Amino acid sequence: MSQFNKIMIFIDGSNIFHGCKDLKFFISYRKFVNLLRKDRNVMRTIFYTGIKSGQEEMKLFTLLKDLGVKVITKLLKVRRYSCKNCESEIETFIEKGIDASMSTDLLWFATRGGYDIAILVSGDADFIPVVEKVSSLGKVIELWTFKHAVGRELKEKVDKVFYIDDIISKITLVRR
Repeated sequence: MSQFNKIMIFIDGSNIFHGCKDLKFFISYRKFVNLLRKDRNVMRTIFYTGIKSGQEEMKLFTLLKDLGVKVITKLLKVRRYSCKNCESEIETFIEKGIDASMSTDLLWFATRGGYDIAILVSGDADFIPVVEKVSSLGKVIELWTFKHAVGRELKEKVDKVFYIDDIISKITLVRR
């Protein structure tokens, strides 16, 4: 593939967060984004994540914006349920609309000639339908994912698979 292919990067923030948590390391988004972009014609990088209200100005978002990454956020929804053991009410937050936003953008930019190659940073099987549609348009899809968090079917639908697990030493955040 030519270094002149137009490339867009679509990052599922929640997927990265949970993958790093599972593998017990802190990611340097600066190192990761720069590694994805290295020597490539990247037109746009978009980071998608859920937030609790009032979190728009987190340090991470400022860093990403300084790197030229567009940050798209959706408010987390509250889900309440009763504990089966103690019957107390438990409140958790869940993401809604992130995968739909990413899928819409993947398809939108593909149909508008925004990219030749999409880099999808996720392992979520919810992306299978959009990956199939984008591939049918002749676009190349690279998947960057964690080995433990991706299904066989998604891997079979993309053109290339890269494992974040294999580059942890290059993207670990060094705390000072």
